[in-house]
Order: sequence, then structure tokens, then C-alpha cells
Amino acid sequence: MSDPFRVHDYHDQVRARIAAAEPGYAQSVIDDVMVSFEAASFRGPVYAYDPLAFGMTPRLSAMLDQMIVDVAHGEAIASPQTFSRARIERLVADLRSFPATYLKQHRRAALLHDFYLADAAPGASLTF
Repeated sequence: MSDPFRVHDYHDQVRARIAAAEPGYAQSVIDDVMVSFEAASFRGPVYAYDPLAFGMTPRLSAMLDQMIVDVAHGEAIASPQTFSRARIERLVADLRSFPATYLKQHRRAALLHDFYLADAAPGASLTF
């Protein structure tokens, strides 16, 4: 498959930066599409390419939220100081605002709180 925009090279560079623990990078597969995130990107926070969906406008905030969840689940990778603590707090609050019968949202809120926000949280270094 051709890669006219060198997207695969870009994803390789992001993985190398994450492996080197450079601050501000994350990567996940969201809806079967590789997505790379740069916290300091001037072009927008998410860089993804799907030849079948090219030209469709993704909801970038939903992609970033999913990436935050994927990292907490251990299904994605991130380097230190990548996600805003305020964004995670807002995401947890939004999930907790669902009625108690929405168990998935409440479990996800608990997971995110325990992974990113709790005292001595394992993902605390990933926030800024």
C-alpha cells in the first residue's frame, strides 16, 4: 500500500518519541485507525489517516477522550506530560454525571480517576 503522505513514517516517529519518554505524545488504534497525538501540535492534537474515511471530519475531542481511556486500560501508549489533568478531571466528572444505572460510564470514571488522579496514581506522570 502506498503512503503518499508518509503517515506511517510519522506514526513510527511518534512511537520512537514515546519510547524515548519525550513529553507530550500518545498513540492508539481508534475505530481500527492508528491515531497519534501531540500535546504541543500547532496543527491540531490528532494526526490520523484512514484511506477509506479520508475527507470525513472526525470528532477530535472524542478521539482524544478514547485515547485517554485506552492508555488507562493498557491498550495504548503515551509519554510523560501528555494529557491535561483538567481534561481528565472534566472527563471523569462527565462520566459520573450519568445516572447510577449506567454502569459502564461509572466504571470508566473510576478507572480514569484511579489511573490518573488518585494519590500515587500510576498514570500521574502522563498528565500536566
